[in-house]
Amino acid sequence: MPLPFKKQINLVNKEFQVAYGMRLDSTMRDIRNYKPEQIDQFLYKNKDYEYIFRIPFWIAMDSARYAKYIPELILKLTDTTYIGLTNASDVTIWARLKTGQMTHNPLNYQIDDDIYTVAGRASWILKRLSKNEFGIIKPGLKEKELLTIQKQWIKWLNTLVIQK
Repeated sequence: MPLPFKKQINLVNKEFQVAYGMRLDSTMRDIRNYKPEQIDQFLYKNKDYEYIFRIPFWIAMDSARYAKYIPELILKLTDTTYIGLTNASDVTIWARLKTGQMTHNPLNYQIDDDIYTVAGRASWILKRLSKNEFGIIKPGLKEKELLTIQKQWIKWLNTLVIQK
């Protein structure tokens, strides 16, 4: 595994400790014990931002998880299915400011990708896991633009494969 990717995975795991380590409830344990079916539900159907926020943490906890989900997320970069978003009052998604679905608060956590859609969620999660930037998923991107972004992620994924 390339060192920059390994460092980013370690950073995501440390961020998990910061984000949930001070809580007195069972959230940390719950996240660690999610089943893949639950993650799929969060990714492809759930509108609640809190659960979408948890996905990168769960994936980063185990190499088998990111070996499975990173290629899957790359495939989903062209899936423009609209899901929506709720419970996101502490988040600003730039693309949704223009549509009026969100209001701007400079103190919010800023997200460039449109996580109202499957493709936007996939892009945001890939960026969180890898710290790479190959384009921003916005509403109305043409398939050609989505495919260009996807091709760049595939190229990056190929750098993770150990050559024998």
